Amino acid sequence: MTTEIHLLRKIEKNSRLPEKKHNRYWDLRRKREEKPLTEAESAEYLSLIQEWEARNVERVRALITLAEKRGTTLRGVMTQQRGTGPRTTV
Repeated sequence: MTTEIHLLRKIEKNSRLPEKKHNRYWDLRRKREEKPLTEAESAEYLSLIQEWEARNVERVRALITLAEKRGTTLRGVMTQQRGTGPRTTV
């Protein structure tokens, strides 16, 4: 059985890319707005997007499990996680 603390940590971990990858994603995104990326840069950018999406899937799965544990909806638990409602800290 997954504890609420474990779920909260999983949600936090998967809410963004690691710092270095996050920074690289934004560098490539800004560059892409100014000029075409090279083939290698395009592949790297796509890989970073795919990793971010995979992390988001894991984050949402953890949010759904947390909502079920708390007897609330996904929307309810997401509101709590954004800080607009009561929030459990890790």
